[in-house]
Amino acid sequence: MPVSKRDFLRLIASLGVSGTLGLNLIPPVHAQGTRALRLAGGGPRIGIVVGNQSYDNVDDLGNAAKDAHDMAALLREFRFKVFDGYDLDKRGFEQLLRNAVLNIPQGADVVFYYAGHGIQIGRRNYLLPIDAKFESVYDLPMETMTLDRVIDTLAARGSAHVAILDSCRDNPFQSIRLAADLDANLFETRAGFEVFRTPLNSLIAYSTSPGALALDGAEGGNSPYTAAVLKAARASPGENILQLFPVIREQVHSETGGVQVPWESSTLVRPFYLTQAQADAPSAAPGDAPPEVLNVDARFDRLVPLDDAISDLIGADIASAALIEAAAKGAIVLNGDTSGPIVGYAPDITDIRAEDLIDPRVSDRFSVEVTSGAGTARRVDVALNLTFDPCDLAAGAALDLNGVGVYRLPNELDLTGGLAACEASVRADPDNARFRYQLGRLQQSTKQLEKAYENFEAAAEAGHIRAKYGLAVLLDSKRIDRDVTKIPYEPDRALALMEDGIKEQDPYAMHRLGRRLMRNGETAEERQRGFELMERAVELGHTFSMNELGYYFLAKGTDHYLPERGMRYLTASEQREDIYGYDNLGFVALSGLDGNPADWQKALKWFTRASNGGHPTAPANIARMILNDQVPGKTGKDALGWYDIALARGDAWGGANGAIIILNGRARGVNAAEAGIRAAKASLLANEEPAALARQNLDTLSRSDIDRALQTLLNELGEPVGVDGQAGPSTQAALERVSAANGVPVPFAATQDPTERLLLAAKVYWAQNPVRFDLF
Repeated sequence: MPVSKRDFLRLIASLGVSGTLGLNLIPPVHAQGTRALRLAGGGPRIGIVVGNQSYDNVDDLGNAAKDAHDMAALLREFRFKVFDGYDLDKRGFEQLLRNAVLNIPQGADVVFYYAGHGIQIGRRNYLLPIDAKFESVYDLPMETMTLDRVIDTLAARGSAHVAILDSCRDNPFQSIRLAADLDANLFETRAGFEVFRTPLNSLIAYSTSPGALALDGAEGGNSPYTAAVLKAARASPGENILQLFPVIREQVHSETGGVQVPWESSTLVRPFYLTQAQADAPSAAPGDAPPEVLNVDARFDRLVPLDDAISDLIGADIASAALIEAAAKGAIVLNGDTSGPIVGYAPDITDIRAEDLIDPRVSDRFSVEVTSGAGTARRVDVALNLTFDPCDLAAGAALDLNGVGVYRLPNELDLTGGLAACEASVRADPDNARFRYQLGRLQQSTKQLEKAYENFEAAAEAGHIRAKYGLAVLLDSKRIDRDVTKIPYEPDRALALMEDGIKEQDPYAMHRLGRRLMRNGETAEERQRGFELMERAVELGHTFSMNELGYYFLAKGTDHYLPERGMRYLTASEQREDIYGYDNLGFVALSGLDGNPADWQKALKWFTRASNGGHPTAPANIARMILNDQVPGKTGKDALGWYDIALARGDAWGGANGAIIILNGRARGVNAAEAGIRAAKASLLANEEPAALARQNLDTLSRSDIDRALQTLLNELGEPVGVDGQAGPSTQAALERVSAANGVPVPFAATQDPTERLLLAAKVYWAQNPVRFDLF
């Protein structure tokens, strides 16, 4: 079925299914996405079909849409669950790929078919969305989809994979040179495809030989290649696919007068069949007996088991099932192995922001014939009404390969109601790895780091892919006070978890390791791998990598300062409403990093948008603009307010610079003790440079100002003491009480030295208000 945001919103709004039996099913799903589902007609079988014909900036193709429609119809005849898209622009191509990845169960057989323009640049092949255009040599990643990355992504999610590529029809961008790798070397575009490394247990079938052109065929029909594929598949549907392509090659060679010779590259290690034995055909007609009607109200899950409900309805255990009428909005799971249901429903999963979800309900219907252990066959018409769980709506993660599609970015999390919702979901279903991970997200964001660690670890051990990333962040982040949280620092384990996530196609793991390698890689090969990982994440629409790559190429004074290239990435991030893209664009406007004159008004606009979205350092950027007289009408006290917002979000510069402007008299009416509080808080944060600066400023304060800062901070922490600038026994006792209450050890120095006492109180502050380092 075509997949788009509009279609999905319309799909979930279609309600009103009725029936004679209503059941509330909240089935435990455990490690979501780790079980291989057996779809109707055999094992899990997924098709992804793209037909790009009507191009915006180059000549249209005559038959690509019909070729793709016919191939999608063929796969549906063979009982594949098909995700197809036609005339897809870049964003639409990304969306279809994300939807497909979300819906491929482990162990699936996957077929990917593409008809449309494709080009070769260097030794890589690229598929062209319909809006592709090259106005700059740096446009390649924003205008194309890289073929080997697409295939690697799909192949990694399934058991066996076949790619059929009818895309070398001509080169619409002749005589163009484009940058295709980290060092910005330029490569000329060429027609045809280059043969590349084939993933294990995969077959890549090209419509023509390497570097050659494929014919489009007579308008209104099929291309010679797709026509041969369709003919061979229908003539021998039960053949191993490796036996079909010699027949296809012979037919195409003959039909084109020897002009076109198809080509294949295979690493298949087992037979791959386009169709399977039709064991799902009804074994016996139910006669004139009316069908049983089952109305099911259940949680929207990756798999909704129905065995118990059907058994209760017919009054007997079911031994097998066969499909009579398919569902419109999901796949029917039949006759699973010992870990799967005999009858289950796997709804279509679509990546969609929770705030864009019109209605949290989805309805669908299908019919099966079930056979009891006694051999009696009964028809059951199933009407499903599925509702998204409140925990999924509050804390679902973007492109969570074990999730149900709805998501919130870190700055969009529903912290108030979400925590209670996910705690309730975990209590009701404690073995559900998805709920444990989502509860961990909220706990991390509400600064309950130890609880988040426990839930991430439990979810990761149960096979939840994104939980591995969340656990890795906690294990190697330098923004955690490990004396307080007791979370171990284990960078090697974190690295292993990220590598696992990359193998399983998690773009968050790709980004985190890619950024580390590109920034700190010791060799050119490591830096190139980092770039490649982030480019893979970009092609899945991951804005973090867009921002990092934009930042990398906009770094003045480096040998990779390429402002035109950097702006391509930042613009793509901003178009996806990313607060980090906003902040980066603020820096570009403020400093003229793109080669244009500085624009203070534009910079303030971008920084404000980023701050309003929860960006941790954007408030400090606004404060600096005020202090540099770049925001008319604002004073040093206004700047201090912005610095305080940044400090509360964990930005050490907010505290260090806030203390400085107080001490320099630029925030009138604010005393030195207030500077001491800010400096003490900042000196304990992870950023070493501002932390050291804050500590230096702390050392310039008098004993009286230090004691007054301590007493003021103790009041902020809930310990009422008099503020007189003379810390005596009552102040010391209050400090020890609040430290013990928050699990912060009291070192001997804190009982003797005024500055150490203040730092201890600041440590208690951060124990009460841990930094949301998921926002950094």
